[in-house]
Amino acid sequence: MKKIIALSLSIITIIFCGWLILKNIDHLDIAYNKTDWYAMDSKRKIDERIDIDFCEKQILKERIDQSRNNARIESNMAFETQVFAFIL
Repeated sequence: MKKIIALSLSIITIIFCGWLILKNIDHLDIAYNKTDWYAMDSKRKIDERIDIDFCEKQILKERIDQSRNNARIESNMAFETQVFAFIL
């Protein structure tokens, strides 16, 4: 009986950890240099626009910075979750 309980808990743990790893793989920012370059390129394109004033340009740049920062935070959380799942 103890072997069946231990085996079932092990299988449940393996399935749960595999699910955590696969769920968070899309949130990893592995090529962060590339995504940082895209953010800088977007900022440059905003600077080149002449149809908006300086304040709107600053707001758009801040949105880009904020979304990039949120993506980094999300990536760090996903990485920590995956490390925990691999260790478990």
